[in-house]
Amino acid sequence: MKDLGSLSYFLGLEVSMSTAGYSLSQAKYASNLLVHFGIISSATTPTSLDPSVRLTPFDGVPFEDVTLFCQLIGSLIYLTVTFPNIAYVVHIVSQFMAAPRTIHFTAVLRILPGL
Repeated sequence: MKDLGSLSYFLGLEVSMSTAGYSLSQAKYASNLLVHFGIISSATTPTSLDPSVRLTPFDGVPFEDVTLFCQLIGSLIYLTVTFPNIAYVVHIVSQFMAAPRTIHFTAVLRILPGL
């Protein structure tokens, strides 16, 4: 066994210690996520989900890249560890992972710039 020193980064979580205690951050994970999926140029929105939009399984046309949609949702679920403000909207869009539609992907894109 080898002592690697104090914990600073593990599984996408940045850990910092102060006299007040430990703090967790996923800022690097979130920025890498935006770069990986090429969503850097999206405009920010005041809310993650438009309150007037009601998502259903039958609205819009089927989204062609189901794998991309599932990867994004999985990454967003992991981000709810340090971004609890997106937990509700991630829960809503994750219900459509089996058969995503374009409107569901648009809802996911509204979440990302706020990270």
